[in-house]
Amino acid sequence: MKYPISALVASYNEGHLLEDCLKSLQFCDEVCVVNLNSKDNTESIALKYATKYCLETTWVKYFDEHHNKYIPKLKHDWFILIDPDERIKPELAKDVINFVQNPEPFVSLVRAPILYLFKGKKLKGGPYKEVIIGRLLFYRPGLMISDEVHSGIKAKAGYWKTNIKFTGENYNEHFWCNSWKQLKDKHNRYTQGEGRVLYIEGKRYSVLKQITQTIKRFFTALFGEQYYKDGFTGLGFSYHEARYTFLSWSSLRKYQKLMKKEGTFKTPIEVQKDLIKQRVADFEKVSLDLAKDYENTVDEKKEDMLIQYKKSTHRLINDALEIGCFEEVRKVQDAVSFSHIMKDYIANEVFIERFKLIENSGSYKLAKRIGKLLK
Repeated sequence: MKYPISALVASYNEGHLLEDCLKSLQFCDEVCVVNLNSKDNTESIALKYATKYCLETTWVKYFDEHHNKYIPKLKHDWFILIDPDERIKPELAKDVINFVQNPEPFVSLVRAPILYLFKGKKLKGGPYKEVIIGRLLFYRPGLMISDEVHSGIKAKAGYWKTNIKFTGENYNEHFWCNSWKQLKDKHNRYTQGEGRVLYIEGKRYSVLKQITQTIKRFFTALFGEQYYKDGFTGLGFSYHEARYTFLSWSSLRKYQKLMKKEGTFKTPIEVQKDLIKQRVADFEKVSLDLAKDYENTVDEKKEDMLIQYKKSTHRLINDALEIGCFEEVRKVQDAVSFSHIMKDYIANEVFIERFKLIENSGSYKLAKRIGKLLK
């Protein structure tokens, strides 16, 4: 039986993995395969099992850069985003179906248990020694989608994430790496985008930091994450983790050079302020839509509608206050003005909580600025 769920799979020369992945998705009413100009049997496998096939000839480092192109065209609002080296176990498929049939209100990101396997086996050490929780199922109306690598899909203000509880057999089986060469190739590809990530996080390049962080990462992986339990395999993983760190910092150096050449290099605080401004702009857009729905909602349901919206507002205001973006806080206040409940919530909980945090800090200036926002 098919259910109103779409699945989106991108494959680049992974035809040898794709078939088992697509077989595990046959409970979905729509299975869309995007062939990233593969040279193997990806097309024949896709045409055999998928309901929709697309050939993408434009080369990109990550499929994330095509999310905005393909996700809006999916048939259903609920969709699964998955790689060819993953398989949805039947028990997890049942949980996904049950969730879609009885969804939690205002949830747009659903995380599920994932078991990572190296050469088809479970590791004894490292972060993947146990089943972890990772994103799998998405609700399109509650998402903001961009081409940002690793973080291009985010919940809209007012929406939240939830987890499918691990019960023993309900997991996503991820054959994420089957050789050292594959691991090296993945790291070579992923680290090309890490420079921008580190830059946004506030890191700035120095030779000393690159060396010390690389050495630290090796020993943290080997002993802190207990890769030593896997013997020589664990030693190899520790080396590759350190190598990944080294390459990431090299990527940061290249990215900084590019920024300086273009005249767009900024300090960490300037970058954070730009990010806050973008988050507030997104928040304002979402709030306009939410205000319309709120106006047409019966009074008994209005408070329930605002539960997750409160959490998003709280986080955004706290982050803005943390770096002194007071004008952005004012914009957030204006955006929530459609609801007296939200206005009272900001005044009586968010700002009061911030006052308590600075009570012993002696920051009279900050307290004064927050006081002005309450007027």
